[in-house]
Amino acid sequence: MCGVKKAFLAITFATCACVSCASDSLAESDAASTAWYAGVAGGVMLPGNGNSLRRAAEIRLRGGCYFSEFFALELEGSCVPFAASDHGGGTTLSGVAAQGLLHFSGWDAYDRLFGCERFDPFVTFGAMSRFAGRHVFADASHRTAIGPVCGVGAFYHLTDSWSLRADATAQLCCDSPCGMLYGVSIGLQYGFGGGE
Repeated sequence: MCGVKKAFLAITFATCACVSCASDSLAESDAASTAWYAGVAGGVMLPGNGNSLRRAAEIRLRGGCYFSEFFALELEGSCVPFAASDHGGGTTLSGVAAQGLLHFSGWDAYDRLFGCERFDPFVTFGAMSRFAGRHVFADASHRTAIGPVCGVGAFYHLTDSWSLRADATAQLCCDSPCGMLYGVSIGLQYGFGGGE
C-alpha cells in the first residue's frame, strides 16, 4: 500500500508540474490563442478488482482549455446512474477528474505516422475521485475511490469546431484493497474560440 501512495504522490506532483508549465505558457501567449471546449459522452464503466461493482452505462461531461496546439487541461464529471452491486440492489456512482490532454500531433513526425489531418490521437493523465455508498468500495468504511487516472483516445474532427471523441481510461483506486476502474466512451466535443 505504501508503494501505491508513493506512486499516487509522484503522479500528482507530475500533474502539478504540467499545470505550472501550462500556466506559464498561457501567460506568455495571446488571449486570442486560448481555445475552450465542452463535450458530452456516453460509455461503459468496467470495474476491476477491489470493489463490488458490475459493468454499467456511464455519462461523462467535460470542459477544458487549450494552452497550446497540443496540450489542454480539462475537468470531467461522470455519473453511472444504475451501477449494480454484488451486494444486491443498485447504486449511483459519480466522479470528478482533473487531467491533462496531450495530442500526438505535437510531434514533428505526426503526418508521417498517421497521415490524416482529421484523425487526432491523444493521451490523458491526471487524478480522479469516485463517490458511492459505503458498500461499494473495498469495505463498509469506504465511500470514495481516489487515485491517478490515465487513458488513450482519438478525435475525428468533423469541422473546425465539432469533433467526435473516443476515450479508454484506467483509474487506480488508492484504497485498501487497491482496485481498478476502467471505462470506454464516445461522444461529441465543441470548441470555442481560437481553435485547436
